[in-house]
Amino acid sequence: MKIGIAARGLSVESGGVKQYIESLTSALLKIDNTNKYYIFYNLNNSKGKFPKANEIILNSSSKLFWDYYLIPKAIKDYELDIMLFPKNILPFFINCKSVIVIHDLAFFMSKLNAYPLNDTIYMHMMIKSSVKRANHIITVSENTKQDIIKYLGVEESMITVTHLASNEKYRKIEDEIRLNEIKKKYGLNDKFIFYCGSLSPRKNMIRLLMAFDTIRNKIPHKLVLTGGRSWNDKTLNNLIHKIGDDVIKLGFVPDEDTPLLYNLADLFVYPSLYEGFGLPTLEAMACGCPVFTSNISSIPEVVGDAGKMVDPYNIDEMAKAMYDILTDDELKDDMVKRGQKRIKKFSWEKCAKESLYVLERIYKNE
Repeated sequence: MKIGIAARGLSVESGGVKQYIESLTSALLKIDNTNKYYIFYNLNNSKGKFPKANEIILNSSSKLFWDYYLIPKAIKDYELDIMLFPKNILPFFINCKSVIVIHDLAFFMSKLNAYPLNDTIYMHMMIKSSVKRANHIITVSENTKQDIIKYLGVEESMITVTHLASNEKYRKIEDEIRLNEIKKKYGLNDKFIFYCGSLSPRKNMIRLLMAFDTIRNKIPHKLVLTGGRSWNDKTLNNLIHKIGDDVIKLGFVPDEDTPLLYNLADLFVYPSLYEGFGLPTLEAMACGCPVFTSNISSIPEVVGDAGKMVDPYNIDEMAKAMYDILTDDELKDDMVKRGQKRIKKFSWEKCAKESLYVLERIYKNE
């Protein structure tokens, strides 16, 4: 079987979809010596990421041209049997069997105000069209599976859940020299609370800041945020400015630095209002950092009993949870132990085996 993977999502600097493509593809190539893989990059990528596969650059800076001309042409030229599209959308004119991966349906949650209107309208249209044309859908959590059934009317038998996992670089790090270098690089003190992700409205940063503001005079910790400019972030930035030096906004952080920041933090906070999976919670637990997060969407499915989950709309509850963890060493140690146990339930090898099973079943019309 000739399997193609549309890897245009690797052109970005960081993000969940990029990690998904890298980790899943690496795991597939590790476990499968039978099928042939064709990895398609756009001009922003270079060969060498997956030497066991056929790596092909389709040169174009236009997403539409890449999706709707170059990929269909490549499928025909290389006589592919099936394509995996790992980023929510199935382009038109695909003349082989296809599987799409839907990571979440935030575009369909209007109350989240997660994206600009133009993006929301486009993704509404394309995702609805894609699920009708795809041979099968992979998604990353049972919660998102139920969202797909609810919002898109897809039959349950058309959807397979394959949980994600943290990358092996997310682990406990004992190298004090490297840890101190990162502290110096970002100007960090010994005690801080860490958030890693975008600053979009659905991440619930405003309520997090309000909760932190109520306890910051009782604790020695700073609140450290990653993430650059985001959609509709004026109110957020004004609040950060109002709180002042107790909030440190790092902006974009390279992927290789985030495991060290997880290791240095006393607490990882992830109060998101909606997640398809919530991978940063696993990454933090893998690094030995206790996790405070939301009790809604897919997050309880991922975190289980290893993290402290609260109502993300309740600022007082959020503040109390953060304060309790930061001031109770016994609770913190117990959360770290539970987190280390929890991450063993997830692996990229398992995700790859389940994904390969889907591809082979669809190819054989089973």
